[in-house]
Amino acid sequence: MSSPANAAPIEGAPSKPEKFPPTFYYANAIELLERLAHYGMYIGLTLYLTKIVGFDDTATGDLTALFRSVGSFWPILAGAIADRIGFRRALVVAFSLYALGYAGLFGFPVKALAPVALIFCAIAGGFMKPVITGTVVRTAPEGRQTEGFAVFYRMVNSGSVVGKTLAYFVRVMLSLRYVMVTSVIASLGALVLAIFGYKEPERGKVQPKGSFADEIRHLARGWVEALSNVRFTAFLVIFAGFYFMIEQFYMTLPKYVTRHIDAKAPLEIITLVNPAFIALFQGVVTKATKQIKPVTTMMLGVILGALSMLVMGIVPGILGTVLSCAIFAFAEMTFSPRFYDYIASFAPPGRTGMYMGLAFVPAVLGSALGGVVSGRMIARYLPEDGARSPLAVWGTYAALGLVCGAAMLVYRKVFPPPQDTTAEKAAS
Repeated sequence: MSSPANAAPIEGAPSKPEKFPPTFYYANAIELLERLAHYGMYIGLTLYLTKIVGFDDTATGDLTALFRSVGSFWPILAGAIADRIGFRRALVVAFSLYALGYAGLFGFPVKALAPVALIFCAIAGGFMKPVITGTVVRTAPEGRQTEGFAVFYRMVNSGSVVGKTLAYFVRVMLSLRYVMVTSVIASLGALVLAIFGYKEPERGKVQPKGSFADEIRHLARGWVEALSNVRFTAFLVIFAGFYFMIEQFYMTLPKYVTRHIDAKAPLEIITLVNPAFIALFQGVVTKATKQIKPVTTMMLGVILGALSMLVMGIVPGILGTVLSCAIFAFAEMTFSPRFYDYIASFAPPGRTGMYMGLAFVPAVLGSALGGVVSGRMIARYLPEDGARSPLAVWGTYAALGLVCGAAMLVYRKVFPPPQDTTAEKAAS
């Protein structure tokens, strides 16, 4: 008589889903540590550059514009490099640069070296981003990729929450300067995981053909071809306004809160309202906007963003700041999911990846303009000493958001969606 252990499997019984490999979990742990380091640093970066390094408000704005625009653009080139040197080596490069960048900001907070340290961090992020998302794609078992990305996004939000919370306590109990130390430690932890835990995914591994220069030339030709589509380019430029508004929660908000409301206000904790609301309501908002056409949905997101900016200016104190963060969470939940779907709808068959790569354009434009404008608005209307006018600052940002929304109305009239636009069909 055969034992149960040797019995044949029952026909028709559901098979157990394939498990995620260890590298998947190492990659997500690395993502958690990277986001912890980044958000902990970035929420107080403008304060750090002004108070610790000694840049004035205008120079701080220009430097954050450079940092964010390079960080938004570099993943395109870094992704091509990572495919050639391997994901594991790319992660080692990324976190070596991260550790050097954060350590440089902490150990040598001088005007000559701070920009170099920030560029190190921006380039590091460029290597890390495509590698982690690529690892999720290459390691998630068949049929579980959506589940894999759900884990990834939880790591992003968890890193934001933990990083900002930790930054607040370090800033209050030690000093603003020591926030950089937590980012160094987190980066070194991620580096250890990359060296000793992460294994190069074998599935989906493709040996690039031709030279790196040939690959970049091919990529550039594809960009030129895509951007020659006026409808596509106009869309990217118009929606840079949304990313402009997003950046103000890091470029303007810290100085607004600490200078105009209360120097001891829990800045980092206040901003946690945004990820908390997204975690709670993203599903509800997605269902509520499912039947609305993509352009209309994104326009609604931009208008909510403009309302958020206005509320920050007209409702004084912590209450207005919290309310503004909450409203902008709904703006993001409305805008972001449809943005990427709509970009993909422009792509001819077989060119989706290249068109999706250009999704970085609004972020580059929005962050570059956001930093330059915020530095000058802060210097003029939110000075360290003297009269301040928050409404002039946030009202200007709200006006830009409304201009963006109005531009989308014109866009919708001038560039009606083609009949084969998948995203529009799905929403009709």
